[in-house]
Amino acid sequence: MSFNAMKEKYEKRSGWYRTILLLMALCVLGSCNDGNDNGEDPSNVAFDPNKPVVVKDINPKKGGAGQRLVIMGDNFGNNPSLVNVYVSGKKAVVINVKSNAIYCFMPEGAYTGEIEVKITVGDEQEVLAEVAPGLKFDYQKKMLVSTLLGTRRDDGQYDSKDGPFNDCGALGAPNWLEFDPKYKHLIYIAQDAAGGEENEGGGNMRVIDLNNEYLGTALTDGNIHGNRRGRSVNFFDEDHMAVAVDQGDELRAAVYGYTRTKEPPQSYAPGESPNYEMWGNKVTLVKYKQCNTVAFHPVHHDMYFNSYEKGQFFRADHEKIQEIFDGVRPDGLEAKKDCEELFQMDNGWEYNIRMHPTGNYAYIVAINQHYIQRTNYDWERHTFLAPYVVAGEARTANYVNAIGTSARFHTPYQGVFVKNPAYAGQEDEYDFVICDKLNQCLRIITPQGEVSLFAGRGSSSLNNNPWGYIDGDLLQEARFDRPKGLAYDEENGIFYVGDGSNRRIRKIAKEGE
Repeated sequence: MSFNAMKEKYEKRSGWYRTILLLMALCVLGSCNDGNDNGEDPSNVAFDPNKPVVVKDINPKKGGAGQRLVIMGDNFGNNPSLVNVYVSGKKAVVINVKSNAIYCFMPEGAYTGEIEVKITVGDEQEVLAEVAPGLKFDYQKKMLVSTLLGTRRDDGQYDSKDGPFNDCGALGAPNWLEFDPKYKHLIYIAQDAAGGEENEGGGNMRVIDLNNEYLGTALTDGNIHGNRRGRSVNFFDEDHMAVAVDQGDELRAAVYGYTRTKEPPQSYAPGESPNYEMWGNKVTLVKYKQCNTVAFHPVHHDMYFNSYEKGQFFRADHEKIQEIFDGVRPDGLEAKKDCEELFQMDNGWEYNIRMHPTGNYAYIVAINQHYIQRTNYDWERHTFLAPYVVAGEARTANYVNAIGTSARFHTPYQGVFVKNPAYAGQEDEYDFVICDKLNQCLRIITPQGEVSLFAGRGSSSLNNNPWGYIDGDLLQEARFDRPKGLAYDEENGIFYVGDGSNRRIRKIAKEGE
């Protein structure tokens, strides 16, 4: 389902709520005028066991869990406690009953859509309604937020350890998520151990094994260094990984490189602790201070990184990076001498770089400046050009869904490009979904710069807070607490979210998948 279609679905749902409430009101008003001569309301007649119970139609005929459903027919009675409705064998919540209409909520997981209505007669007998031939509800699976792994103790603190998903403690700092390009069932987690309450206890690089449902450790903090500040992860190729680290010296590493030294565990026995330390031969790829990000161009494979110092955007030639991994070049590149500085933002600009899958452009997500820029790629010169703003405004933190510079973010963090089928054949076929950390949600940015809410900030009836820990419907129920890391499984349409202060990995997928 496209993101536009998802948005329309949620907008239409509120419209259905209003429509059904209006129909109910009309039924009530109509009953005052449509009674027979003795004043009896024909829609408020008790169930007659001598007459058949008939289901003639439903409205609407399609929707998802939580959808209000009206079942129309004859001889339902007027007592909701005696009426049971099932859709695909799942029991629906009945909210009101008239002789000719049942008002209920669509249950979750009613995938096949068969309608059953049963009227209780006596203590244990039920009368099954006759359903019009071919009448079914077209159940549309919803995208839901769930919890993949992570838990906190009853006292609010947490333990962090390797283990199966149901016994791995919590994640101290799930700040950056990246899929392994060779083993698609592995997701690496960079844990930045500084910069806020949600970062307590980080430093190691963890790995999620989706096949074996196990959380392991890929690199210890002793193998990452950088003041235990692994900021982001990216891949030069299938067997070479790069990790951006935040250090304060121009002649210390800004980006480390690692080579795959062994393959991941295929399985493990109960009680066994599989070893996920698959990366070794650490080298310094480039030296500079206060690096926040590393990214590789998807076609030409040059490396791009930044510095918080003056917001510098650097380029390192892929051939030089290859020489370092091959051991031909014995020392890391020095940013000012061996790399090209393409442009600067300003002093103290913390940002990450996200490459478009085609390589046509990259987004620069300014974390501490609350906006997103775009830099287009010059294919002839193999370099990026001066950036311009696509969403938000520098130094202006807020929550506003709008277009371009009218939109507002509050500490945007990791984002992913998501192919949208509705854009097929257009110049750009991708939306950008991004964690908006202090707005406690995920947002969507279209190629035209239109910003909208994708998930989070739900359960408004609970309290006025936008943050929390609640699974469920993307917009109506789900809540996050400082979400930062984000990975996307394009093949299966599944998002994985590093939910910072909740110390968990959340999952966004269609129900039942």
